[in-house]
Amino acid sequence: MSAWYTYEDRLRDHYLAYQLLKRKLRPTFVKAHIKTISQHELKAMYYAIHFHGPSNGQLPLAKTIPASRESFLYLTLFLSIYQITSKVDTQSQLDVPAILFAWDYFHRTFEHHIAEERPYGKVRPANFNEAWVIAQGMREGQVVLKYCPRCRHNFSVFYESKFRPVCQFCELADANVNSFRPNTS
Repeated sequence: MSAWYTYEDRLRDHYLAYQLLKRKLRPTFVKAHIKTISQHELKAMYYAIHFHGPSNGQLPLAKTIPASRESFLYLTLFLSIYQITSKVDTQSQLDVPAILFAWDYFHRTFEHHIAEERPYGKVRPANFNEAWVIAQGMREGQVVLKYCPRCRHNFSVFYESKFRPVCQFCELADANVNSFRPNTS
């Protein structure tokens, strides 16, 4: 830690670290935004809040988060909330307060539908780490929100995922129409 950080900087960073860690964001992600707190101290804060250490393993990738076409509906909702509440250009930088607000609103809305631990359901992002990765993916150009002129909704595109970059609302509607079509022959 450098000596040139003011007391206000350290206090602001501790509060932000607390806000991120209480939502179970991995300390690796927190450390990327907070310079006045060491990685070791962040892990200790995480343990003090949750009474266990942060989860181990590979960090999630944006392209692996969409699990089904239905999950795109929830992902689009989260991204729309994030983009609307952000005070900066989400394609160029992360807006941490907007991510916090978008996740809290999304989590309150689907509180009883989100499976925060494996196996995850169709409601994605399933946890704050996924929400963070999606926002990072938006900044890095891996995830975008587009407008569909056919159904007049925003839809999310996850480049390099197993799903085609098309409007999932229209895909679901077409799949439902075609699956219930009676056999006329």
